Amino acid sequence: MGFIVGRGKWNHMIMAVIDIDLKYPYDLSMGTLVEFCSLWDSLIYSGSTQKRKAEIAMPSNHFKSIFGSNPVVKEYQVPKGTEKFIESLKVKEVIVK
Repeated sequence: MGFIVGRGKWNHMIMAVIDIDLKYPYDLSMGTLVEFCSLWDSLIYSGSTQKRKAEIAMPSNHFKSIFGSNPVVKEYQVPKGTEKFIESLKVKEVIVK
């Protein structure tokens, strides 16, 4: 299952592809995740109603606003205010478009 959320322009951007472990199954976390992605002009690449996982792509400028640095492939601390629906997150890949 996959769908796209976002309103930003994606031409010539650096994006962080992030694997997210959700606190609750995707169907229960979906509304909050969609709002989070809309706020940060991110795309939801995948989610599963059976597993507590989602994959999103976030522009590096928004990533830097949240985490204070450019994206690097590694595990990051869960951002303040998202602990209610995100268990952990890891940058899986950095893409230059």
